Amino acid sequence: MKQYEIQAQGFQVLHNSGGWRLAVHGYEEQVNGMASLANWGRHLDSEEAFVLLQGRAWLSERSEAGELLVQPLHPLQVYLVETGTRHAIVLAQDSQVLIAENRDMDNSVTEPISSQDLEQIRLACGT
Repeated sequence: MKQYEIQAQGFQVLHNSGGWRLAVHGYEEQVNGMASLANWGRHLDSEEAFVLLQGRAWLSERSEAGELLVQPLHPLQVYLVETGTRHAIVLAQDSQVLIAENRDMDNSVTEPISSQDLEQIRLACGT
């Protein structure tokens, strides 16, 4: 059995296996806090799952139909972002999120988040 110690801050890959990996986002303002929010991520050939381990976090999605969804994460619930969906995650201080995703993220792109979407996300997150 392997055991991994989770760091308190930043992005940490815990385990790689075949084509997938487990990682953790620990709050770090310039990595996953509100101040760092500028781009949507899109995985063009894979899904991505998030689980809130502790603290508070919000997952935002911009659908192809133009809808903006900002979802507060609840502890130990799995949130799945489907292939091709624009998404971004924001963590509050002292928060951690487990991530399951493709090991190879080369087929991913970033796209700027509009100032209007940023404002709506900030309001929904209470910042």
